[in-house]
Amino acid sequence: MEIKTEATSTPMDIAKLPSKNTATVELKVYKRRMWMLFLFSFLSMLSAMLCTHYTSMANVNGCFYNVSQEAVNWTGNIFFVTYIVLVIPVSSLIDYIDLKYTVLCASFFNTAACAVQIATSEPDSFLYAILSSFFGSLSNIFILGVPPFLAAKWFPSNELSRACACGVFGNQLGVAFGFIFSPLMVSSDCTQKDLISVDKRNAAYILTAVNAVVFILIMFTFQNAPNVPPSLSQDEKRNSCKVPYKQVVINFFTNIDFILIFIMYGIMVSSYFALSTNLNNLINRFFPHQEKAIGGMGLVFVVSGLLGSVIAGYFLDYTKKFKETSVFICIASFLTFILFSCLLMVNKLWVQFTSIATYGFFLTSFLPIGFEYGLEITYPLSESVCACLLNASTMLFGLILTEVISTVLNNFGEVYACAVFAVCLFLCCLITGFISKDYKRSKQNEKSKLDTKL
Repeated sequence: MEIKTEATSTPMDIAKLPSKNTATVELKVYKRRMWMLFLFSFLSMLSAMLCTHYTSMANVNGCFYNVSQEAVNWTGNIFFVTYIVLVIPVSSLIDYIDLKYTVLCASFFNTAACAVQIATSEPDSFLYAILSSFFGSLSNIFILGVPPFLAAKWFPSNELSRACACGVFGNQLGVAFGFIFSPLMVSSDCTQKDLISVDKRNAAYILTAVNAVVFILIMFTFQNAPNVPPSLSQDEKRNSCKVPYKQVVINFFTNIDFILIFIMYGIMVSSYFALSTNLNNLINRFFPHQEKAIGGMGLVFVVSGLLGSVIAGYFLDYTKKFKETSVFICIASFLTFILFSCLLMVNKLWVQFTSIATYGFFLTSFLPIGFEYGLEITYPLSESVCACLLNASTMLFGLILTEVISTVLNNFGEVYACAVFAVCLFLCCLITGFISKDYKRSKQNEKSKLDTKL
């Protein structure tokens, strides 16, 4: 038999797949999937903006609140700690409440975080800044595991990598906007604390209003899953028995390939987090009083990676070369970081923008690739649990590396801090070489397609 595709007036593509035992599997690809992806990506962007909301102007916020640079860094570090502590119970909850309520919880906490920011506009309100970051970190826990989960539920097998990349795209874009939102909205003149207070309050009003609108849209327009699955692998998962959560986690950590990806992905992405958090502190040593320019560098660092993510997503969908792509990006990230470190000595801002854009193009593009690689080698285990565990790795290593880089930078200088980054990236290159090419999800999709033709 052959796969038959039928025309339809409904906004979807339909394929009926007859199997060997004459049972028919109906697959549908809904146009509505694009709205689900857009709405989630926009929410993810708003959530990620909170990660760098205070650290993007670390020196100004330290002066305004009369706290140390280390204290300001903890508005970012709290995202790591909260994730590490709560990832297991929250990922179990996500597996239970499913996609829509996961996204709704994320939107609720994000709106709460922005509402609390209204109270952070006074110099003695740093504790409210920590509380706002805590609510933001709760939103972050729910959001980070969604991209591969949403992609698997709504997108066909030939669009999975692109959909996952676009889901991560929103988060990366949020980090980028976080670098420039505060510098553009808030005065950098710490002698004018009254002006900073007004600016901070106005920024909080804007963020709260936008997040409230998104919360309402999710509540009334976001759909948990399509009525008919979009891929053969998703159809099989719907019809399979659900494995207990504890056993799922055990299955992940008895897979040597997943353990290697867990370590490699954690170190690789933590390098991205650590540089994002310490960028202001690092670049200020070479270009003092250039807060807006440094915010622009952070924006360029992330946005260049967005382009890399999309290109990598398309490449993976067409080639399925997950290991080769991962190895290439690890090596390219290592080499471009060495270039970025060396060019810090050049007293030209355009040189710094160019070098950090090149480095970001490769490093940031690895975020969705690591997700997809992990899902391939652990299929048919839960996509949301896999994503949560990989994100837990990034948070664990991110907390450690951010603190190490901050300490080394403050006590030994930028040369030693850059050396720590380089060693971490080199380790990722080595570890990736030992991960297998057992792409189980792709094999299952191909096997199912072949079975329908017999």
